Amino acid sequence: MIIIDELQALENIYLNGQRELLKELFNFFVAMTKESHLCHVIISSSDGYFMNRIYEDSKLSKTSEFFEIDYLNEQDTKYWLTNLEKESAMTSYTLTDSQVDTIWKFMGGSMWEIDSILGQLLPYEKSGKIDDNDLLQLINHAITINKGRCNHYVGLYETKMALFNKIFLLQQVSHEFQERDLRDLVKNNLYQIDDLRNELCNLVKLNFLSFNPVTSFYKLQGNSMFYGVKEFIESNKKDY
Repeated sequence: MIIIDELQALENIYLNGQRELLKELFNFFVAMTKESHLCHVIISSSDGYFMNRIYEDSKLSKTSEFFEIDYLNEQDTKYWLTNLEKESAMTSYTLTDSQVDTIWKFMGGSMWEIDSILGQLLPYEKSGKIDDNDLLQLINHAITINKGRCNHYVGLYETKMALFNKIFLLQQVSHEFQERDLRDLVKNNLYQIDDLRNELCNLVKLNFLSFNPVTSFYKLQGNSMFYGVKEFIESNKKDY
């Protein structure tokens, strides 16, 4: 079995200036798995658009299976947070039910972000407990970082501001959205179709959005990103 993580790092690399390295690798993988039956190949990527390239390739789509690795659901997340000693070998403190609910609300099931918060809470432990204000301070810091990322990306571009505002409005009422939900931006001449697609692609690559190549739906990259975008939009209401 061959396992390759983040294969998209090899994009835009050519052999002898002509043959694309990734295409040659994919041809090799198909030969190894479907023609010679020598092994299985597992490719993982956090870039949904890269996986979409595989999905849209007629040869690869017919010889591949796709699996989405998403964040933890609410039940699993709350079980983890209420059983820190068992699930994370963490004995320094326990969380209250309200603190677990707070983490779920603002971090969702993002395992890396939650694990980071849990580690950062260690210096704040007092008698095996965590103060609510200390937890909220760390969560707000994570949200502020995402707000700052939005601010830097949008800059003075009114088109990007309109796009972020539209995405936020869509995500307030739905778990995910599709490209057609943004057609007002094209009708109002804020974007050309190809420019909008390129913008969405860039937002996926920069981890503002996630993209499911099977359903072609987008969503903001986790709850902390949603609240970061929310704070960014609300702080700029006077300009939009």
